[in-house]
Amino acid sequence: MTKNLLDKADRKVRGNKKKKWIYVVSAIFAVLLLILIIEYLFISLYYENRFYKNTVINGVDASNMTVEQVENAINEKVATYSLTLEERNDVKEQITGSEINLHTVYDTSLPDLLKAQNKYAWFTSLYQDNILDIDTSFEYDDYLLKKHFDALACVDETKAVEPANASPSVYGVNGYEIIPEVSGTKIKVDVLSEAVKNAIISLESSLSLEKIECYVEPEITAENPELVAAVTEMNRIASAKITYEFGDVTEVVDGSRISEWLSVDEYFQVFLSEEGIKDYVDYIGKTYNTFGKARTFTTSYGDILQIKGGDYGWWLNRPQEVADLKELILAGAQQAKVPTYFQTARQYGDDDIGNTYVEINLTAQHLFFYKEGKLVVETDIVSGNVAKKYSTPVGTYPIQYKEEDATLVGEDYSSPVKYWMPFNKNIGLHDAPWRDNKFGKDIYLTNGSHGCINMPPAAAKKVFTDISRGVAVVVYKLKGTENYKVKDTKTAKSKSAVTE
Repeated sequence: MTKNLLDKADRKVRGNKKKKWIYVVSAIFAVLLLILIIEYLFISLYYENRFYKNTVINGVDASNMTVEQVENAINEKVATYSLTLEERNDVKEQITGSEINLHTVYDTSLPDLLKAQNKYAWFTSLYQDNILDIDTSFEYDDYLLKKHFDALACVDETKAVEPANASPSVYGVNGYEIIPEVSGTKIKVDVLSEAVKNAIISLESSLSLEKIECYVEPEITAENPELVAAVTEMNRIASAKITYEFGDVTEVVDGSRISEWLSVDEYFQVFLSEEGIKDYVDYIGKTYNTFGKARTFTTSYGDILQIKGGDYGWWLNRPQEVADLKELILAGAQQAKVPTYFQTARQYGDDDIGNTYVEINLTAQHLFFYKEGKLVVETDIVSGNVAKKYSTPVGTYPIQYKEEDATLVGEDYSSPVKYWMPFNKNIGLHDAPWRDNKFGKDIYLTNGSHGCINMPPAAAKKVFTDISRGVAVVVYKLKGTENYKVKDTKTAKSKSAVTE
């Protein structure tokens, strides 16, 4: 029983302690709450005349500022305002607010903005920004702004670098390449002027001229597909390599020369100058043509003569060669090329006759035929009748063709021959059986042919058999080689005879 009484007393004591603790806690909470309410009311009272924390007005941090402080801050920002122009090549220029008399004009008052603020909701600014705007404007002196704007280096045309389009390079070791465009520093003045005014009104601290796209840009960049295609085409054409061989001399038409004939227009059309090719073919013709030129010739008598006249030699077909060469170049061909000729000679060089030729000494009335350097025919002949002015012309000529069983026809004759080998129009070598093996000496002076070289049939046959088209016939006179007694031709009487 005693134990129960003790337990009951103990529970009563513990209950009293618990109640006392509750009273203490409640009192503390009430005090804290009171403090918080007082602090809240104090802060609310504080924000009755001040803007919330994290408040930004017209770009100015107005946190915990009074109206006057905000006005001062805005005015200070305007007073110290400067606009930095960020230009190409890391160039910067500035226009300051003081230079243009920049100032603020308030369209609505800051106090009205503060009154609209609920001072009791100040706690909302602790976790969110309060961005406010008031109707203000900034004014500046137009004359001063224009003055300072015109003084900017970036709008000075004398200092501006003009933009340049990307373009093909000249031909070099790597062929044609693309020269990149040049951006330059030339300004679109109207665009920049408008952008500067807007930036000042907005109190922007910087203005990137690149971003507002106020530079005059090149129209063609290195990535332009038409430019790339044109350069590719030019390199393809310039890759051609045409090799000519003129004996021991070689002429090469490759990129270094072809590039002189290539051009591209404003529409990136590639052109190969036919006039340039023609000039080159003319050079080939002038350099290697031997048609009709005077030649140094060593006769079978050992004399060295300068022989003029005749139409023997290399004769380039220039129009056809221009067309052929142009076609090969446009195809980008790489090959050896044999020129197209109207007429060829035996070989290239100063001695284009070679060692196969017919040699005719009109003075001696004698003919030599060499084949591959070997004398295969030597015979007396009868040439053109001197008395009747049918003298055989001197010079160097090519055998035009050879024909068996031909008939030679003139104004007063028609003579069949077995072996006909013309070399100078209607003048040629042929057999003359009607002369009964009488050749040489002075027969040609009064009883010669119409200009042809009359030969004994056997000799004519041999020459006919071994000769071919294009072989040179060298006709000359050599004083002192007469095999007859020289007479006064002015008093010599003509003898009638059949002449061809």
